[in-house]
Amino acid sequence: MTDTELSPGEARMRVRRRREILTYVTAAIIGATVGFLMVFANNGEGDLYSGEWDKIVLDPAIAIGLAIALIVGVIIMPAWVFTISDELVRQRNYIGYTGGSMAVMGGAPAWAVLHAGGLVPAPSAAGVWLLGFIATFVTFSVAWLRSR
Repeated sequence: MTDTELSPGEARMRVRRRREILTYVTAAIIGATVGFLMVFANNGEGDLYSGEWDKIVLDPAIAIGLAIALIVGVIIMPAWVFTISDELVRQRNYIGYTGGSMAVMGGAPAWAVLHAGGLVPAPSAAGVWLLGFIATFVTFSVAWLRSR
């Protein structure tokens, strides 16, 4: 083998990295498109993150497109990534998703109880989502650091 030829493992790693970059770019495009359309296509006073969903007014075609984009970007793409990831990356993703899920399952009721005691504002969908997102990120990051 010459210096310019890749071993089979290196070739697979390059393909995996290209696929990973393409996945990130696709996710960024989906997220930017959803955000852009929510800002500029919303004819109402509400938004996805303030909890005033009843005040959002969208054209039905845009609403269907946004719903499809959100389902693809938040459910289908992450599930698909599990099928193309190597074992170590998949394991770290499982740990991250588990941490985020546990934060939502335990944090949302704890937040509601603290609100009932008058200690914090009422739970919101955006707040619970943010709780899960941050917990997923932190848990994944800890798993990633520990595997290095």
